[in-house]
Amino acid sequence: EENKVQQHQNKYPIIFVHGLAGFSSDNRPLGYPSYWGGSKYQVIKRLREEGYDVHEASVSAFGSNFDRAVELYYYIKGGTVDYGAAHSQEKGHERYGKTYEGVYKDWKPGHKVHLIGHSMGGTTIRMLEELLRNGYDPEKDYGKTNNSEVSELFQGGHDNMIASITTLATPHNGSQVADKLGNKDFIRSLVFRLSSLVGTKHNTFDIGLGQWGLSQKESESLIDYLKRIENSNLWDSDDNAFHDLTVEDTVNRLNNQTSINPNIVYNTYTGSASKESPITHHHRATPYMFGLLHAVSFLIGNDKDPKWRENDGIVPVISALAPFTQPFVKAGSTIQKGVWQVHDVMKGWDHADFVGLDFFDIRRTGAELEKFYHSLMDNIKQIEAIDTPARQLMSA
Repeated sequence: EENKVQQHQNKYPIIFVHGLAGFSSDNRPLGYPSYWGGSKYQVIKRLREEGYDVHEASVSAFGSNFDRAVELYYYIKGGTVDYGAAHSQEKGHERYGKTYEGVYKDWKPGHKVHLIGHSMGGTTIRMLEELLRNGYDPEKDYGKTNNSEVSELFQGGHDNMIASITTLATPHNGSQVADKLGNKDFIRSLVFRLSSLVGTKHNTFDIGLGQWGLSQKESESLIDYLKRIENSNLWDSDDNAFHDLTVEDTVNRLNNQTSINPNIVYNTYTGSASKESPITHHHRATPYMFGLLHAVSFLIGNDKDPKWRENDGIVPVISALAPFTQPFVKAGSTIQKGVWQVHDVMKGWDHADFVGLDFFDIRRTGAELEKFYHSLMDNIKQIEAIDTPARQLMSA
């Protein structure tokens, strides 16, 4: 174990978690760019070549924070996804999901990981940490009442498993996009119904909604499959990404449900690619913002509250800085635990720039992206340098 760890520049595995509509490199549609770095800088590949132990999590592209957090747990530790008896009954989907091999099967207290999330990946990570530490009471109660087995994840009491949490352009307090657009009935219906079509036997990628039955069975005809999914509970459910990204749901549910862990180092990075109009004081997209984000940026920039207008094309700056309900400080040279360390807003960076997907923006180069991710790695090594007790456990 010790020799294996020493072969890498980092002591604890680093897990990258994608956001909404994201796919891992081994599970992406034909023509879909690499989520982490695009064509500018292949983050996972290059960091591995440089000796870092890094992994690209494969979780649902459109699932809720809860479901994605559970999937992330099993992606790391291995095993068949157990969404919980109480949760699955309440939401109306299957209890069990896909089976993961596990990238760190010995993940347990004292054997830590670093978690880096882009966009919704950050809120998914927060949910996972909460479940690890405090469990999930509805599942505990269900297990007692029905004398049934409860997943270790939902039992709680699993602290000292995460060294650091880093979020990139994460809507910690939600985004008006989900409120104004994502949860319109016709938008949700269109996205989910298009998603159902990729669940056919002939597709090689998985959008991560198998628990809702969006996967064609071997003996099932396409017509029968489409008829079956027509009656899926998914279409009317709140157990999905669109609902979880709303300002109301994030502020009132996620932020109240999760808490800060005094043993974890937290960092946030925020982009801004909008500019205030001197006449209307609304925010408008800068010329170099990714073209597909301009309309969304317009919606955010017109918010009635001026504090919520500056944005990266998807997420308001005020939402990405830190959760409203948790302590935060301006990031400095001294690493602190148990508080969100907020780095300076990165002017000119839109939502896609953090992962190199804005291929039209010639100002955001591969070299710049490489420098940014190297700074994250440097920060992680500094965190590990002060994490003496856990490091001793790793080498014991």
